[in-house]
Amino acid sequence: MITSKTSLTYQTLKRELLNGVYAPGAKMRIDQLSESLGVSPGAVRESLSRLTSDGLVVAADQRGFVVAPISAADLIDLTEVRISIEVKCLQRSIQIGDLSWESGIAAAWHQLAHTPAIDPKSPNVMNADWTDAHTVFHDSLIAASDSVWWLKLREQLYIQAERYRRLLLPHSKVSRDVDAEHAALVKATLARDADTASELLRAHLQHTVDVLIASDAPFSDMPRANDPKKKS
Repeated sequence: MITSKTSLTYQTLKRELLNGVYAPGAKMRIDQLSESLGVSPGAVRESLSRLTSDGLVVAADQRGFVVAPISAADLIDLTEVRISIEVKCLQRSIQIGDLSWESGIAAAWHQLAHTPAIDPKSPNVMNADWTDAHTVFHDSLIAASDSVWWLKLREQLYIQAERYRRLLLPHSKVSRDVDAEHAALVKATLARDADTASELLRAHLQHTVDVLIASDAPFSDMPRANDPKKKS
């Protein structure tokens, strides 16, 4: 029971961190979280320790646990590494993927394409079902890769990138046809055109970062337009 409580607490906090419930740099108070989640302080502490391994929480001296900060430099660096690994996993999947892998991509794309990106009940909020379908879609593309370590690294990087995307996308001022980008990626992948699929994936991931960097997102290393400290 203790293990299941800790696992549930970990999953709950992870989901909330990815969705931006806690602001970057905010202190994660164990006593408050324990009370709000209805679990023991030990379950919260163990979950926060696990979340430090995910890079979503930082153990700060004298401050306990705080939400990992965000910065443009970190996002750029993260994306460069992510693209390299994600493309390798895609290329390997194209090389050895079977009919089941192809079917998985087709099914994931169908689900994503028919799920509204915006919450029907909240026009300014991303649809949680679309977010889940988006994750399944990208997972399906690289699902045939047979390198355990590449996939582990890819998962860690995906979590970090997903946090940035969910947290900062509401600040975006640039429109894009994401469905068209996904459709082109599916077409090239199922055609086993590794070169084209790789370039499309690189462009797709880079485009997301370019949109986020160009937004009015609260990066720690980029002054806001109305920041009095910004130099003229």
